[in-house]
Amino acid sequence: MFPDVFVLTRRILQGLLVLAAAGGVAAAAQFDLCVRGTSLDAIRTARLKLTVDGADVAAFAPELGAVLANRRFWGNEAEQISGMPFDADLCGETVAAELNVAIMLTAEQARELEAGFRQAGGRGLGDAAARVLGAVAPSPPKARALPSRGDEVRDADGTLLYNIVRVYYATNRKETADPAPERRYGGDRGPLAFGLVDVTVPKSHRKGALEAPSVLRLEFKADPQKHVTLHSLQLLGADAWRAQIAKRAAGLDNPGILVFIHGYNASFADAALRAGQLAYDLNFAGSTVLFSWPSRAELVGYTADEQNAEWSVSDMKTVLASLATLAPGTPVYVIAHSMGNRVLTRGFKALLDEDLKKGSVFRQIVLAAPDIDADVFRRDIAPSILGKGPRVTLYASSNDRALAASRNLHGGYRRLGESGQDIVVLRDLDTVDASTVSTEFLGHSYYGDSATVMSDLIYVIRQSLRPQQRERYMLEPVKATVGLYWRFKSR
Repeated sequence: MFPDVFVLTRRILQGLLVLAAAGGVAAAAQFDLCVRGTSLDAIRTARLKLTVDGADVAAFAPELGAVLANRRFWGNEAEQISGMPFDADLCGETVAAELNVAIMLTAEQARELEAGFRQAGGRGLGDAAARVLGAVAPSPPKARALPSRGDEVRDADGTLLYNIVRVYYATNRKETADPAPERRYGGDRGPLAFGLVDVTVPKSHRKGALEAPSVLRLEFKADPQKHVTLHSLQLLGADAWRAQIAKRAAGLDNPGILVFIHGYNASFADAALRAGQLAYDLNFAGSTVLFSWPSRAELVGYTADEQNAEWSVSDMKTVLASLATLAPGTPVYVIAHSMGNRVLTRGFKALLDEDLKKGSVFRQIVLAAPDIDADVFRRDIAPSILGKGPRVTLYASSNDRALAASRNLHGGYRRLGESGQDIVVLRDLDTVDASTVSTEFLGHSYYGDSATVMSDLIYVIRQSLRPQQRERYMLEPVKATVGLYWRFKSR
């Protein structure tokens, strides 16, 4: 009896080996993946442990993992999905939960998925995913919600405390002797330096808000569970800075680089917090870069800020040139505010004057409440930057008291960021009048403080939609003697 059992067992094992050699049976394989799903209102990034039995899927395991994560956990709501082998820098060291999926596939099903992968050019599984996985891995009736980001801080019970947004910075501010992140750089001129800061965003954050301590609420110290704060700062060499930015910008679904340039009366900390808030509210999955020039961060420091803005043009050009050559095919998006538009536009003009081809990687440039002489922009700047690669959007307002004060200070010459009957309308410039949106007292920071403008910025930065494509959402056309421009609909 026993010999017969041994013989039978040996024959079965031999048969399985023959089938495996013929491609009929494959040993279970495990894949440690980073998967991401993005939509306009969310980014979902997670670590996924995928186990596949019965077939070899190594060639397209990251794409398979991304599809399964969307089906099993994200309710098929992600508009774009991507996957790659796990990388802590891109996926985040801490996630809400480590996702686990195990499926069984036949060799024929695997071949169909691989064919879809090749037809999709290596970016997804095409229609084959729905055909094959609909039966093999059907979506649950209710997918559990995941937080929008992988970089999170949680307590011992797994409760989300706050999110972390990484901001890479380039600054020509002079270092101080104070090691605290918020006071590391002052308002004096210094050599161009590079580094990164981690910005915390509380779980209670509202889009368009920059939560800060309030004496009225008896809050005397920043709390990351309640406020947007600077968590840490790290100096980097130029090469390491470029490498880290390129990795995040080109990884997964190639989200690109978001650059922010602050305006007058802004400290390094103010600028870093705003950059982190913008990246978070825009659901930007790539690298966020802050260029911080030496503003004195004083109301009475306007003239000094003007001089420092002019002095910073050369360094701005250097930074833009560096970002333009990081990773082929990786898009760059730029948002400048107030006086920072002088630094950006002149730096970008200098870059194009030197090498027009470098402008091709810049997808969108946003001029938010620009404190630039409107006539100077029309004559000296616009001809050099408009229609040279990026789409340029201008946000202007007739309720901007800060720009009205600047106009008076400059002999009554209108600023580019002012609207009204003389609003600037030019070819290849998308002009949007933001006068109807509610703002803070000065009406100057609406680009970051208004949920309405932030929602429009999402369409500009994330989808590169032109104003006529955003008309069905919140814009309406205005036909005036100066030409066609756009404004936010009254609500």
